[in-house]
Amino acid sequence: MTIRRQWLIVLITTAILAVAVNSLVLSSLTNRYFDNYTTENYDSHLTQLVEFSKQALLEDSYTNDQISTQLESHLVDPIVKIELYDANGQLIAKIQSDEAEETRGMMKNRAMNSMFGTASEEVDNVEISNSGVLLGKLYITRYSSLGNSIGNRMFKVSLINNSLLSVGLVLIFVIIFGVLISRKMSRDLTNTASLALNIDLGNPTEVKLSKVREIRTIQQSLETLKTRLKLKQTSRKNLVDELVHQTRTPLTILKTHLEAFEDGIVEMTPEEIKICEDQIDNITAMIANMSSMLDAEKDTEAIKSEEFELNQLLKQIIGGLKVQFEKKQIDLSVKSNHKVVLKTDKYKLSQSIYNVLTNAYKFTEARGTVSISYMTSKDELVMTIEDSGIGISEKDKEHLFEAYYRGDNTNNIIGEGIGLYIAKENINKIQGAISVVSEVGSGSKFIIKIPKNI
Repeated sequence: MTIRRQWLIVLITTAILAVAVNSLVLSSLTNRYFDNYTTENYDSHLTQLVEFSKQALLEDSYTNDQISTQLESHLVDPIVKIELYDANGQLIAKIQSDEAEETRGMMKNRAMNSMFGTASEEVDNVEISNSGVLLGKLYITRYSSLGNSIGNRMFKVSLINNSLLSVGLVLIFVIIFGVLISRKMSRDLTNTASLALNIDLGNPTEVKLSKVREIRTIQQSLETLKTRLKLKQTSRKNLVDELVHQTRTPLTILKTHLEAFEDGIVEMTPEEIKICEDQIDNITAMIANMSSMLDAEKDTEAIKSEEFELNQLLKQIIGGLKVQFEKKQIDLSVKSNHKVVLKTDKYKLSQSIYNVLTNAYKFTEARGTVSISYMTSKDELVMTIEDSGIGISEKDKEHLFEAYYRGDNTNNIIGEGIGLYIAKENINKIQGAISVVSEVGSGSKFIIKIPKNI
């Protein structure tokens, strides 16, 4: 059974039960009130009839027509006939309701009898006396049950008819609104199923979120699942791209240094040879860790925390990149020189700094500047890498640290758009954060915050 049909069945059943319960409660309360009213009204008329009959029998001023007229005023439901006799048994007045007879005839149809049965009558015999002397008798014919009077029975019939009419009207509105709502829910669920199928097939997906909170939650969960699946599906590619990107930096440094040695621009001093050896060590470490990096099911890499001096690390990084920056006539410098000892993953931090500096190199014009400064508090290091490059637009800043994102100003720049993504991932892994402050044409300032000890 479809959810649409189930929803309609539940809605219609609930509506019918609600109307039925309301009708039963209202009918019960109204019947009780109407029965009490009928009983009180009959008792009042009976008292008035006895008093008038006594007065009429004691006095000779009333004619039979006058007596009949007065008695007729009391011929109201549930009273159907009134007879007054004197002490000798002579009939003085007899009043019978013609309207009651017609109504009884109307009530004698099969449907009414099946609901209420046939109304029976009984006669109340009241002796009229004065000081113990019998003046006459009053016979009042009424329905055997006051609650079964014509008015009461007609009221019940009207109540049932109105209840049936209410059920019909409610059903019409329930079906109309139920169909509309169920169609909307069915469409949302169909869209959700289509979303799940497209995710399974790897097709592009776009769905308008439902206004139903539960369905919207499922859709958002599927969107999250799509993102995770996409990351899983591209994890191997990402890891390979990261490996390629990470090896490119030390290889580029080695290449520029060898070219500088060959052209005689840089002398082959022990310090320069040490820079080349460090880059070879970096490549060796990457190859040694290749198996863990290519493990697509491994979500996080182990953090290798070690103690080192920051300024010394920056000198090594600057030494490796200075030839490349000098060729482009970019001034690369470290403005801070005080000693800071850190205990964190040295490789991830240095790789992040390399990537930010490489990004600055790409987007800084010749004769520009790139500088590194840092300051510390008790538990935190704040490093700022500032360049005089072309700057970053507000649109690009929103996606700057996403993998493979390339902004509008990168058309002539070589790269895959993964360097800053790796930098952010590495900084996050050592419990830090990276942000950027930039305006188009005013350069960029990357701010790295990391704990001094992890």
